[in-house]
Amino acid sequence: MDKIGIIIIGFGSRGQLFGGYIKADERTELTAVADVNPEAREKAIKEFGIKSENCFKSAEEILAKGKIADAAFICTQDKQHKEHAIKAMRLGYDICLEKPIATTMEDCEDILKVQEETGRKVMICHVLRYSPFYMKMREVIKSGEIGDAVTISQTENVAYWHDAHSYVRGAWRNKEESSPMILAKCCHDLDIIFWLLGKKCKKVSSFGDLYYFKKENAPKGSADRCFRCPESVKKDCPYDAFKIYNDIYKAYNPILGNAMAFRGTRKEYVDELLSDEKFPYGRCVFACDNDVVDHQVVNMLFEGNVTAQLTMTAFSKECHRCIKVHGTLGEMVADMEENSILVKPFRSEDYVIDITKYATDLTVHGGGDKLLFEDFVSYITGGAPTDTRTTLADSLISHRMSFAAEESRLSGGEPVDIR
Repeated sequence: MDKIGIIIIGFGSRGQLFGGYIKADERTELTAVADVNPEAREKAIKEFGIKSENCFKSAEEILAKGKIADAAFICTQDKQHKEHAIKAMRLGYDICLEKPIATTMEDCEDILKVQEETGRKVMICHVLRYSPFYMKMREVIKSGEIGDAVTISQTENVAYWHDAHSYVRGAWRNKEESSPMILAKCCHDLDIIFWLLGKKCKKVSSFGDLYYFKKENAPKGSADRCFRCPESVKKDCPYDAFKIYNDIYKAYNPILGNAMAFRGTRKEYVDELLSDEKFPYGRCVFACDNDVVDHQVVNMLFEGNVTAQLTMTAFSKECHRCIKVHGTLGEMVADMEENSILVKPFRSEDYVIDITKYATDLTVHGGGDKLLFEDFVSYITGGAPTDTRTTLADSLISHRMSFAAEESRLSGGEPVDIR
């Protein structure tokens, strides 16, 4: 049996993650990649065995070659998704598209139109559905053990260091260049709430703003770059880039580039990067061009007047999701990082579901990424539909909720009817 040929457009951290799954799967073969970063292309050659002639400098370049594989993973920047997805589908590729689908509702719907025209198979990377943690919660809800789910509250603890990296200094800091944070970070969460309830959302309201990461909150005597900041100021600043990238966030590599080629220690390499005037991750968090929110709440009204609430906040020490489900006959309380769910039925004793007993790999979104990849391969090879499959049409629902939440936030919290 011939292997399924797959290309990856956008070979950054997400693209490389899926590249690893493709390489390890006997059914699939990574045939080509495209990325503007020469270090990413070099990694594709050295670590993934891709021929140099199959490492392209851009999405445009690889798509200009026509259809050279069976399927494509599109892991480019948010605003590029529409163009790349439509071109790939029209060439005949089935695609797995990183979330968000696109940065406007109109663009999302345009992608859906082309999918319907071409008949291509499209899945969206709403990986939380595939995590054993949320799958088990849905199983309990569907069993009726806690009665009808009436209220869900989920908190997305972004973590102060992760928010500083991605949403203040990084690629998702400016909504005009990328997308509103409620879409970029939390369409995952809105999809999970919708999926757990199994009901249509009717209305959304939202509040939030950019509270802290702005110039008026800069410590007295601070500089626009961390390497210029006086030690007397830096020592008490948790957002100091040298602390974040050498200590707290040291396992996170997107800023590092080709560290293997640097002759010196990892710390020396990071310090050199952060001392570069042009390097974005060395900027003071109070002197960036960021405009996305650092905290937001979303209130949702579903069919049957069931309610849900999402809190997204930058101001947490750890990066994790926690959730509480209130039913007519019981409740569930859980933290995804703890890999356990406390079930509290009203008619019987409380008990704990240990998620580690249901999966051997709980890395990367609680094991969701690997399971999504496997379902995508099943999908494009004619496998039976699954309860978790995040098709394009289904994924548009959480995006519509995200855009409505941003509309409401900008209008001072006015409810938006999305029916």
